[in-house]
Amino acid sequence: MRKTNLFGTATMLLLLALGSVAAFGAASESVCTPEGCAVPKNDQTDKRLPAYNDYALFIAGLSNPAGALAAYEDQPAWVRHAKFVDQNWERFTRGRLAPMRQWAAEELSSAKAATVFYPFSGPDFVNVFTLFPHAKTYLLIALEPVGQIPDFATGNEQNFFPSLQRSLYELLHLDFFITEKMKSAIGKSELKGTLPVLMFFLAREQARVLEVQYWVMQPDGTIAESPALAPGERPAGIPGVRIVFTSPGSAENQTLYYFQFDLGNNSFGRNQHFVSFLKSFGPLTSFTKAASYLMYKPHFSAVRQFILDQSLYVLQGDSGIPLRYFDPAEWDLRFYGTYAGPIALFSNCHQADMATRYRKGQDIQPLPFGIGYRHRARTSNLMFASKKVKLLADAPN
Repeated sequence: MRKTNLFGTATMLLLLALGSVAAFGAASESVCTPEGCAVPKNDQTDKRLPAYNDYALFIAGLSNPAGALAAYEDQPAWVRHAKFVDQNWERFTRGRLAPMRQWAAEELSSAKAATVFYPFSGPDFVNVFTLFPHAKTYLLIALEPVGQIPDFATGNEQNFFPSLQRSLYELLHLDFFITEKMKSAIGKSELKGTLPVLMFFLAREQARVLEVQYWVMQPDGTIAESPALAPGERPAGIPGVRIVFTSPGSAENQTLYYFQFDLGNNSFGRNQHFVSFLKSFGPLTSFTKAASYLMYKPHFSAVRQFILDQSLYVLQGDSGIPLRYFDPAEWDLRFYGTYAGPIALFSNCHQADMATRYRKGQDIQPLPFGIGYRHRARTSNLMFASKKVKLLADAPN
């Protein structure tokens, strides 16, 4: 009886907090540009937005006594989760994010492109945000489903939080997601897709989540959006999510897109309307890590060429685009860390030219943190490529 009363009270608070959501049932077609997506005005769009930031904080194990989910913070599953995350996040921040943040401020300040493109990302927002914290837009693409924000009124937090912790384990300890384990973790009913993980990272990085919209590019190229906390089915097409947020100390909105999309050549060729949408964001900074050496293979040549054509800057470990594709006449290259070759699983992807470059040791700068498959400090490498052609555009007339 006590449990029923508790959930009844919590559910009532939740319903009151989300009272503005129900009217958003159906998706609406939007006009999207690199500045965002404009939903046509109707008599519902001016109503109070759902408390997305409350959900992000709750998922991240951060107490929010005035939030819509405050009544759930005394649940044992959430209390255990908050303690677990506090301990692990502090270690992860101290050992990896802090040196990464300092290095990026010193070495990547020239990367001024407003949009960062991160293919094969999974839900790894934290690394790209740490390296490029001031980007206006982030485009993440992977195979994992978008999923949904959990409904804590159903009492599933007892299973949700352990599932979330399992999904985060590899990233917090190894700095990358293992694809097969991610499939297993987010395929369970308790943790539905990448969206809760993205919201976790946003809250833990002290961002304030303002808006979360499901995003679908329909077969005719039009885009439909609907609020993530609204009921209703999404239309068929390429699924995604658009999250608008603000960073600490900034009044400017930033936008995170996550798309579930196959980056293989066949998919790229069939979906030129989606490729055109990506191109509309203008010159990119592209980032890859732990990318399974997929762009070494012929059937991922389209996304490889997309990055080379559309990017002013590329930051990657050796699992990204092979060095031989960066024409010295077009790119200035800087190298960091150590090249010890691929781990055993990818032993056939050794780069002799990269090994020679590092063995000579000319202009190789230190890398004060681990990243990618060789995640331990002093075993990783990064290459920062800057396109020379941009200098022509900047030259005085």
